[in-house]
Amino acid sequence: MSKLGLALSGGGSKGAYEIGVCMALKKLNKKIDIVTGTSIGAINGVFIVQNDLRKALKLWKKISFKTIYKENDFPLDKNMKLPEIYTTYIKNFINDGGTDASKLREVFNKNFNAKKFFRSKIDYGLVTYNLTQNIPVFKEKKYLNKDNIADYVIASASCYPAFKPHIINNEMYIDGGYYDNLPINLAIGMGAEEVIAVDLRAIGLKKSLTDKNIPVTYIIPRNHLSSFLIFDSNSAKQSIRFGYNDTMKTFNKLDGDKLTFKKGQLVKNYNKYNEKYEKNLHKVFNNFKNDLLTKLFKSKLFESFLIKKATYNDFNYIVEKAGLFFGFEESTIYKINTYNKGLLSQLANTEAVDINKTVSKIKRKEIDKLIDSRQIIKYFYDSILEGEITKTTKFIPIFMDELLVAIYLITIKGKYLAL
Repeated sequence: MSKLGLALSGGGSKGAYEIGVCMALKKLNKKIDIVTGTSIGAINGVFIVQNDLRKALKLWKKISFKTIYKENDFPLDKNMKLPEIYTTYIKNFINDGGTDASKLREVFNKNFNAKKFFRSKIDYGLVTYNLTQNIPVFKEKKYLNKDNIADYVIASASCYPAFKPHIINNEMYIDGGYYDNLPINLAIGMGAEEVIAVDLRAIGLKKSLTDKNIPVTYIIPRNHLSSFLIFDSNSAKQSIRFGYNDTMKTFNKLDGDKLTFKKGQLVKNYNKYNEKYEKNLHKVFNNFKNDLLTKLFKSKLFESFLIKKATYNDFNYIVEKAGLFFGFEESTIYKINTYNKGLLSQLANTEAVDINKTVSKIKRKEIDKLIDSRQIIKYFYDSILEGEITKTTKFIPIFMDELLVAIYLITIKGKYLAL
């Protein structure tokens, strides 16, 4: 069996996602031989090597600014908004050269188990950057010991200028993301014959692969993760679920893109409704003139539905778009019947919108005052069933996805269109 490497990128508070990934890999019985990490990836990597995933999970689920920072660095009793948080980081840099990382070291020391780490069969490596000498520094387990490991892990996670440079032997070290924020090459150099790489898409440089013959499976967040500088337990819990879901989807154990469904549920839904959906779509568009269709054919999705047979991915784009429009929780794992019933329930509780006023607001760029998409969907839904769809012609190019979702809801409702 080939040696499997796990490369964990930096990304601050987004690192909770990596714990979800590791939970999924454990469930999938993926045997990790080598872990490499940069910044928060270096910290999470220590937990993986120690086989302390539960401890990492507990830490992340309770994470807050109090976990990472001292009282004099952040007003910890205040529920700060993002602009205030960034302002605080800037003030700390101007006044003190960055935020102090000593609290982060306390967290590391509390959770680090030297015996577990150094006796583990899983190898380990990290990336940091020596600012004094202006060179990258790679530290593998064989070059670490119980006396220096904390220094190098904290150095790797010292996200300058948010944090002060970390001093080791009178030299300044900063976040390894200044050299390589996704250390796949380090894993390969340590003997990995295949790599699973978790790319948090955070700020930082990434190196091209040194050996393109090594297979690399990338796991990348499909959903929005909160800012890398915001440490909040609720955001962390959601990121953990995202990491788990995305990994299971990557290895074909769950379905979906931004939303997640039990395996086989989307195929079942496609087979049941796609043909009916296409028929309803054609019935709707048979009422329109060619000039409108010409405008709409600029959309590949419309062309796919109206000229060719819609693909599985095209159809599921609409299925997921419906849930996103109606504000479904993105980290939940859905069964399709429950999901569809939920859509219809949300629709029943939604009032239609005066779409003329909505378009007028768009033209005036009053985006913050717009009626939400749910009401636009309801407007199209009612217009189609009432046989007044032709009155909506001028709005369709603006709200194409909402119209497609409305037709999907009509289809799963079992309504017959005699347009």
